[in-house]
Amino acid sequence: MSVLTSALLRVDKAIDFSMRTIIIIITVMASCTMLLQVVARYVFEIAISGLDEITGHTAVWLYLMGAAYGSFERSQIKAEMAHLVIKNERILNFIRALASAVAVVVAGYMVSWSFGYIRWSLIKKEVTPTLQAPTVIFQAAILVGAVVMIFYFVRETIDLLRDAFHSEADA
Repeated sequence: MSVLTSALLRVDKAIDFSMRTIIIIITVMASCTMLLQVVARYVFEIAISGLDEITGHTAVWLYLMGAAYGSFERSQIKAEMAHLVIKNERILNFIRALASAVAVVVAGYMVSWSFGYIRWSLIKKEVTPTLQAPTVIFQAAILVGAVVMIFYFVRETIDLLRDAFHSEADA
């Protein structure tokens, strides 16, 4: 195994562990805040100020880390119908690689947009309405998720292109 491959595997495992940890922590946090809110509202008939904020903003982290993890596992939802029409595995892999490359471009746009959004938020010193927490904490989820997605979509594109050329050699 080459040094580069070994390093990429270590990075891959570190990102996988980090995403799983974040997803678990955020899921527990969101579940607890939702349960607390339901109990407070319907059992004690009180509202806890800021709990909606925490739940909503943690959900953003959960959604984006879930999307990034889906790109890691290659289990994201796809509306793929090319395999119904195209039976040539080589051409099919090229089409899938193209779709994956488009995903890289879209995620790249998300990185660019979210970086500008975070920069603007820092300049404006934007905070949440109730808790006065810096919104950049929650906006960073978009940037982190998009960067991770780019990494895995690039890997998927390379793998699909390799499969397409490998299929060509076998044909």
